[in-house]
Amino acid sequence: SCIEPVFQALMLGSLSSIAVSNGFLFAQTTGMLKSLQRNDDGLNLTESDILWITSGLTMYGFLGFGLATLSDRVGRRWPLMISSVAIVVQWIILYKAQNIYHFMLSRIIAGIAFGARFCLNILVTPEYTSPKTRVFFLNIITSVSPAIGTGLGHYLGNIFHWRTVALISIFPTLFGVIVPYFCVESPHWLASRGRFQECEESFRKIHGNSLKSESELQHLIKMEKCKLRQAEITNTRTSKAKLCLALKKKYFWNLILLSFFMSSYIAATGRVAFAILATNILEDMTGTPNIVLYNVLVDIFILVGTSLSCVLVRKMTIRNVLFSTGFMGNAVLVILSACLHFGAGVENLRWVNVSLLAVYFILMEAGPSPVLEALLGEIFPLEIKVYCMFLVGVMISAFVSSALIVFSILAKAIGYSGTFLLNAVIMSTSLVFIKFKLPETKGRTLQEIEAFFKTNIFDIDEALNDEKKNMLL
Repeated sequence: SCIEPVFQALMLGSLSSIAVSNGFLFAQTTGMLKSLQRNDDGLNLTESDILWITSGLTMYGFLGFGLATLSDRVGRRWPLMISSVAIVVQWIILYKAQNIYHFMLSRIIAGIAFGARFCLNILVTPEYTSPKTRVFFLNIITSVSPAIGTGLGHYLGNIFHWRTVALISIFPTLFGVIVPYFCVESPHWLASRGRFQECEESFRKIHGNSLKSESELQHLIKMEKCKLRQAEITNTRTSKAKLCLALKKKYFWNLILLSFFMSSYIAATGRVAFAILATNILEDMTGTPNIVLYNVLVDIFILVGTSLSCVLVRKMTIRNVLFSTGFMGNAVLVILSACLHFGAGVENLRWVNVSLLAVYFILMEAGPSPVLEALLGEIFPLEIKVYCMFLVGVMISAFVSSALIVFSILAKAIGYSGTFLLNAVIMSTSLVFIKFKLPETKGRTLQEIEAFFKTNIFDIDEALNDEKKNMLL
């Protein structure tokens, strides 16, 4: 049927435009901060004011993850639309901003809405894609689109005044406000609420009615019906009761431990620290200040890496992508650390160091970064997914924010060589743990992944038999 790709394309299109607009958020900040530090606008903000404006986006993000838990009650579309409206509002406030209070108001709104949209993108994408295309689309939405947004934003920031960029940024945001209204609701969410008739209609509108997708739909309904029956028996129908029950289960703590190592890995890659401090780091390493060139280079690295990851996840299994690029990246980081340590002050090594950093960065963007974000969207069971994402969000926000602070302190104390070496150690430890605990999820339905973490088998029919079905709650 020709109707089927339309609904999928609408939703994935609006999620991509939201991701592009998230990229704009960070890029516009870069240009704005430079301008405020030079006091071009005569606003006379202090150093501490500027520091608050810098950290606003990442600091309030976890509150947005809390806002995303609304999607458990009202469905997936409305939170997307509400948070996109908030982003439009903060762009307008920023365009008019005259003092620190205006700036902070815009940063708080932006941080919360960014957190909600980031969380929802990871959460919603798997529910609108088929098992075969899931990782590919997650990649486009969590990695490629923000990279395009960031690159565009930096480019515009070099041409226009930051207030103009704020106005231009409203346009990609409008898609996220309008388009989700015309999309169908997520079939997974409908099933988890026991609305099976609507779930079937919605599922067929998104995936068509091929044999494969029909069997996936039957499994989804069968599993959710079984969970509803179990919930009636054990009297755990409310989300709160389900959460309390999960806290007593071994699988839940296994997932939290797995997320802990994933989060510490994401924080240790220094991806966020690097994106924010890239120009300073490159300037220190090469000794020459050429900000525009560095920004262009960094944006190109990110785009090369994220485009490469789209190719890799189509050709290889998820585990292979993650561990090959992950351990290679660690090796590059150790070599870079050695070059910085033993070759300090050697003129010709400067460009070797920058090239190594570029290779490391491309490897991170090609494998671990997109793959781990995608996995966070897949590993949690449907009924407590949004709450788990909130926990993970708080964890990632805490780790990344502390990594940002610690990165600057360590760089002064033990130099970049020591800092990079420490990062490599943390990342290797995390990767080894993930290697033991993570199953291969490529081509598996979300139900199969859920069944595996709860019962240790992928086969849903087997997981639903009498002795196993108690484990499904």
